[in-house]
Amino acid sequence: MKAEHSIAPLVHEPLGFVAHFQQQLAEELTARAAALPPVAAVPVRPRHTRRIAVTALGLAAAATAVALIPHSAPTTAPQAGTDPSTHVPGSGAPVLSNAAYTVVPRKDGTVSIQVTGAEVSGLQAALRSLGVPAVVLRASESCHTKVRTDNANLETVSSQDPKNGRLMVIRPSAIPHGDSLVLVQPSLKGVLHPEKMYSMEVMLSPGEPSCFPVSQSGIGEG
Repeated sequence: MKAEHSIAPLVHEPLGFVAHFQQQLAEELTARAAALPPVAAVPVRPRHTRRIAVTALGLAAAATAVALIPHSAPTTAPQAGTDPSTHVPGSGAPVLSNAAYTVVPRKDGTVSIQVTGAEVSGLQAALRSLGVPAVVLRASESCHTKVRTDNANLETVSSQDPKNGRLMVIRPSAIPHGDSLVLVQPSLKGVLHPEKMYSMEVMLSPGEPSCFPVSQSGIGEG
């Protein structure tokens, strides 16, 4: 009989004890949490994305388009191509459109740019013919002179076309006097497919830089 009476407490009492212990633990943890000093929020340092985010031409979304960002090294003189191209009326006028790029003047005075290939040797002349003081360069390891940038007005000068994300719209009248719109192609060093170009950089710079150092470029080619 004594053995039978001793079994009941072993079955029922531990369950009540566990529930009581859990309640006490919860109350103690709540009390400790309330007593802790408030944790100061860690300040988040703003990311310096102006150069990339603001200067990007918004062309990355298109499979055949090139995302534009700063470049160095002067481009070569415009070369004759086998692809159909459109010229500005007049003898010896620069090419406004070919297989690699398209430059279009708009009625509101702006100029749209779309780049779809790596052969952009005529792009600088095309932009200048439409009143854009452009300098098209290729990033170069032999260039050791840092290019000064003046991007405070870049958002006003360039923007992405709201109807076509593959187009960059330039407002020549907003370019500060004496500044150039610099478009930079990536360096060719280590490039597996030099005939292809995936991005360019775009910036404003006082004067007309003659080259652009690789160390200052934030992009590369695949």
